[in-house]
Amino acid sequence: MPPERVQSLRIQLDELYDRYNDPVWLGPDPLAVVRRYDDPSDIEIAGLIASALALGTATAITRAVAGVLGILGAHPAQALASMSDRAMRAALAGFRYRFFDGDDLAAFMCAARDLSARHGSLQRAFLAVDDPAESDYANTASRFVRSLADEAARPDPWRSNLFPDPERGSAAKRVFLYLRWMVRRDGVDPGPWLGADPARLVIPLDTHMAAACRRLGLLTRHATDLKAAREALATFRIIRPDDPVRYDFCMTRPGIHPDLDPDACFGCFH
Repeated sequence: MPPERVQSLRIQLDELYDRYNDPVWLGPDPLAVVRRYDDPSDIEIAGLIASALALGTATAITRAVAGVLGILGAHPAQALASMSDRAMRAALAGFRYRFFDGDDLAAFMCAARDLSARHGSLQRAFLAVDDPAESDYANTASRFVRSLADEAARPDPWRSNLFPDPERGSAAKRVFLYLRWMVRRDGVDPGPWLGADPARLVIPLDTHMAAACRRLGLLTRHATDLKAAREALATFRIIRPDDPVRYDFCMTRPGIHPDLDPDACFGCFH
């Protein structure tokens, strides 16, 4: 990409960031529920639950996430740590969202509880499977997902698409969304994981972000998969090598807020 094009995109994306990367645009994003917590241990548990359920409409996701976290009370990490597998299944009896039922989510949350207890936090569990020589966190994310599965009592404790393994080739948007929330820190992303590097994050490529990237000519691949996420990521790493996922929140606001006109947001980009 020519240097002048990089500079033009950086200026225009930063204008979009300044306009929309603001907590006033959080609703109905499920991150608004995660932002209710201040303690890093609560944020990483709330974020894991919220990101795992982040499919469907933003309003429906937020409702489901708020319902689950309501069971855990004001301090979800402490509540989860004190609950047995049986108590968790009982608490989630009758839960259903999209393809997932209470047993799926209970197994997932208990695995997170056990993995966190084993390492001291989910951040430490993530960093324990990281290879700093790798340019991005895709493989680390895959190993992290498998670590969660290994903690479960059953070989296949939840539906595999509850928290997908990036190694299978999908965009694994919810996994990389979780990492964005945990690793980045600004007015929107809480960033409690101070030991991880924002420069190695992967774009959480959903339909909204893919559409925005195609509008800007940053994505030519038709499939919305991990290869597409890395294609878009390559340009963002040129624009902001220290923080390539910086623009994810602001670029997806038109898709989440129907009152925002994408042409008004992206029409100035050439």
